[in-house]
Amino acid sequence: MGNGPLPIGSLHVRDFDDFRTQRPLSDLTADESGHVRFACLKCPCTGKVLLSALHARFRPTDGLVGILNLLAPSDCPLAGADPWGNHPCGFCYRDLGGAEG
Repeated sequence: MGNGPLPIGSLHVRDFDDFRTQRPLSDLTADESGHVRFACLKCPCTGKVLLSALHARFRPTDGLVGILNLLAPSDCPLAGADPWGNHPCGFCYRDLGGAEG
């Protein structure tokens, strides 16, 4: 492909997770009850998922950022992709730091 303009219709949505350095799912640990806990830095949204359920749904090499983007709540008033694919909601892995209690 040259440096000129791309033909109409050749652009498509891409998943850039493969180009980011991420911790893989295999690095994620659960709490004493076997759950991975989530929280939002901007709203009271919280949640938890069994780590075994994440392993059943995703590959061990899948990145934690990509998984979090798939699990982020769609009903949060601050969630939702902007034109650049960012989620302004503060949804995060609670036990990896950043969110309180």
